[in-house]
Amino acid sequence: MYKLLDYDITEYKQLENTLNELSKQGYNPTSLGKISRFEKNEKHYYFHVGLLIKKPATPKRKALHDFINEYEKQMFDYYGKIGKFIIFTTDNKRALPKERQKEIDEYLSTRKISVTTYFVLWIFFSFFVAQLVLQKNQIQEFLTNGSILIHYLPLLLFATILIRCLYKIVLACQKSFGKIIKHIFYAMTIVTCVVAILGCILDITDRKDIPLNQNILTLQTFDKETNLKKYPNYKYTKSFIVESTSYFEENNQGNLMYSKDYCFKSTDKTNTFFKRYLKTYDDVPVIKIDKNTYLFKLDTSYDTLLYKKENHFYFVSANFSLKNDYQNIIEFYK
Repeated sequence: MYKLLDYDITEYKQLENTLNELSKQGYNPTSLGKISRFEKNEKHYYFHVGLLIKKPATPKRKALHDFINEYEKQMFDYYGKIGKFIIFTTDNKRALPKERQKEIDEYLSTRKISVTTYFVLWIFFSFFVAQLVLQKNQIQEFLTNGSILIHYLPLLLFATILIRCLYKIVLACQKSFGKIIKHIFYAMTIVTCVVAILGCILDITDRKDIPLNQNILTLQTFDKETNLKKYPNYKYTKSFIVESTSYFEENNQGNLMYSKDYCFKSTDKTNTFFKRYLKTYDDVPVIKIDKNTYLFKLDTSYDTLLYKKENHFYFVSANFSLKNDYQNIIEFYK
């Protein structure tokens, strides 16, 4: 069987009791880790859990080697390790040497400061991530319900991490409600994993290839040779915020164009994202045709048109000049 052995270093005695209780039932670990494997056999061990506390200047491998040797001199047999937990067994129950217990107590007494500092740092970092996530929203991140979940997943992830840090503080302060926070952390972890998986699934299922129809802008609108056999489909996405279609086409003469149609649930959302889209072109030469129509020169090769109408806004980019063709685009979308 497999068992989760997720213990803080302040809970080394709880880990020890768990291993001893399982050994009494005939289950002993064959693989140690956060998720450990246990097999049923006839052996009964007395498990002892020690904490590896090394000096900063001592290499980790040497500290571990010296630590194990010290215990083996006291007739403890090395069994394995889980992080800082070093697992030993004995034939009969044996108390920890007094000097070793004193060293552990002194180490754990400094735990409050370190975990509190860690918690405060994560708070500042989570606020920084929240600012990035909430203020830099682009329409491309809301095309599917899955992309929306994935976009906001970092906030859920950092909330889960903060709960974990808070749990460490509670344990360091030896408060009795640590188990409640631990259960909340497990619940948040499960929710985060579900949201991540669901987001990926929805993002894939909400993107569809659909055969072209007369509502899709093609090179033919610009009186150029069209290549519908090579590009017979357009992309369609849908979320509770916006429906979107996009289409790319290139002909044998090297003319290419890329178009998008964003249809929002309200004109307010259309105006919000239209303004955000315009901001991405702040450093690009622009021709303002009217308040709803802007023509950009991205570089020497490409022109881009942004056009807003009611709860739609349209994006058209091409490697030929749109200065004389933007009226055709507006007429097409009327």
